[in-house]
Amino acid sequence: MHSYTTDTVCAITGAHPANLKRWMKQGLLTPQQNPENWSETHLTEIYTLVGLTATGATLEEIRQGQLGASKVTTFGWEARKGDMLWQLEFGTPLSLSRQMHHMSSNYSGDDFIINLLRPLSVWLYADQRQGASRRLDRFEQTVQQQADKVMRISSRNESSIPLFLEAVSVLDKTEIWLEAIRLTAMGFNVEVDSRATGQPALKTRLHQHHVMWCGAGINQEMQDYFEQQRQIGHSVMLSGPDCNLHYIQSSTSTAA
Repeated sequence: MHSYTTDTVCAITGAHPANLKRWMKQGLLTPQQNPENWSETHLTEIYTLVGLTATGATLEEIRQGQLGASKVTTFGWEARKGDMLWQLEFGTPLSLSRQMHHMSSNYSGDDFIINLLRPLSVWLYADQRQGASRRLDRFEQTVQQQADKVMRISSRNESSIPLFLEAVSVLDKTEIWLEAIRLTAMGFNVEVDSRATGQPALKTRLHQHHVMWCGAGINQEMQDYFEQQRQIGHSVMLSGPDCNLHYIQSSTSTAA
């Protein structure tokens, strides 16, 4: 019977090793004989779990569906957003940190960021109700703590791929750290420069990839730098919601 390594399974399915570990611990996957060998049966089960968690289903909702041999029912991402908002309003620093950690382990990196944390971030920045600034401050701190945690873990993994994430411009304090969490979940060892000064950042070491995050456009100097790096053969790419050339002052892009 054909078997797969953890790295191969993660590359094929989009799951992170932390997802596999938590799903196995929760009894949602067939027990392994060898921790580093995954069978065709495991691969099918992981594909199923990736699909279910992409809807925002919790592991408990999935387990109940498995036990009842029935369709998994879930309130989805809106309910998960509500879980996070409750923690931001009433939770202790420890319970909020644990909630963030558990959710990052339950869901793939793309789903965790794109379907939950980015929409939640947009909502929090637009919120004008009483206590909004306190909730936003707690969210920003927790996101950066989560980013620091997963980047430290990734830096100890010899198989992770070095990547430099540079903030060219940002709209808010969290977007660069959310992207760092997402890229780390994809198997990269991410180093971040979040300053968005309008000038190329100084790298402290060699990286196989360089991502330039554009939250609010890119100025001429950074555009020229990107073109120069690409022409000499470096693995560099523009990413973010606004990669258009803008003649912006560096002082307008230093939210991070």
